[in-house]
Amino acid sequence: MPQLENAVCFGADCYLLEQFVPGHNLQKCTRADLQAALDSLIGLQAAYWENQEKAGCCYSFTKSLLGRQKRGRYLNHPILEQAYERFLAAYETVPRTLCHDDLLPFNILVHDGRACIIDWEYAGILPYPTALARLLAHGTENPDDFFVLSEADRQFGIDYYYDHLIRQKGIPYEDYRRTLTLFFFYEYCEWVFVGNRYGSTEGTCYQRYLPIALRQAEEILKQSR
Repeated sequence: MPQLENAVCFGADCYLLEQFVPGHNLQKCTRADLQAALDSLIGLQAAYWENQEKAGCCYSFTKSLLGRQKRGRYLNHPILEQAYERFLAAYETVPRTLCHDDLLPFNILVHDGRACIIDWEYAGILPYPTALARLLAHGTENPDDFFVLSEADRQFGIDYYYDHLIRQKGIPYEDYRRTLTLFFFYEYCEWVFVGNRYGSTEGTCYQRYLPIALRQAEEILKQSR
């Protein structure tokens, strides 16, 4: 992450001077860039795995849970609501580590084969799949989309993260994939929440994500039978 060089406060406002980080983001993601990003994420998460000392710092688990509970109240569909209850149950029980809670592809800069994660406003000791799911959930193979990620590279990222971090924590691959399915589902529910909460159900994002969220919810409910 960028180094903090200085901080200056004027009244209630505080300004941070941070190290300049060169590079390009992952909006048009290649496998090499994805691997560099995962290496950075894995290194940080391995260092802070189940770190209780930092648990109350920054964006706390309690605050994050309240936000996720709020999202669940605006899904307006029984299948989504049932699956979301399973997500919330997992969110409270899976191991926690340092997570960037908004790890979208434009919050990673890659330069000379190394990745730097930026914009840490929402970061804390959170359930481990939080950052990975955010990074991988929204890319498509359409070259004109905002986030471009091939399905083959998404699967590469899922397995690479398991092989280099989660396997070492003694979590079986099948359990990891079931948990990750729930966290992807949470990501897909974001625009369903926005559409229902703010009356924009005719919007492009709502229309795109509602069927994706429903398919994921059905898969979750099928797995739990």
